[in-house]
Amino acid sequence: MKKEAVTFWVTNISKMNVSLADLNLTIKAYSSVNLMDTKHYQYKVDQLKKSVESGSIFKKRDKIIVRKVAPEVLIANIPLTRETFIPTRERSMLSIKEENYEELNVSEDDQKKSDEIFANENAETADADTKLMIQKV
Repeated sequence: MKKEAVTFWVTNISKMNVSLADLNLTIKAYSSVNLMDTKHYQYKVDQLKKSVESGSIFKKRDKIIVRKVAPEVLIANIPLTRETFIPTRERSMLSIKEENYEELNVSEDDQKKSDEIFANENAETADADTKLMIQKV
């Protein structure tokens, strides 16, 4: 039979990192930590109880909360396939629509006429610009 591991979970509910001086530990913002995890910490139950009763956990009880139950770990069930790792150009999140505006459709005859009208207007303005230069001198 396996022994049930003792856990001591604390959660930082503030938006800043909180330092617990008597435990020589900083808990990151919005994170939960098991202080009895032997892989990362070497605390004794008595040391943690003293901190809760009169130490830094007690002083910062508005920022640090002692949990009775371990937090749930949410695991996303996304199948790992080649397509999930490598983006392709075959599928795009954006849909491209080709819209046709009747106002912009111009026939070739109308295009030639509008080009001639534009050239005549620009020729008149070019002549006007040169006349002004000559008159100023």
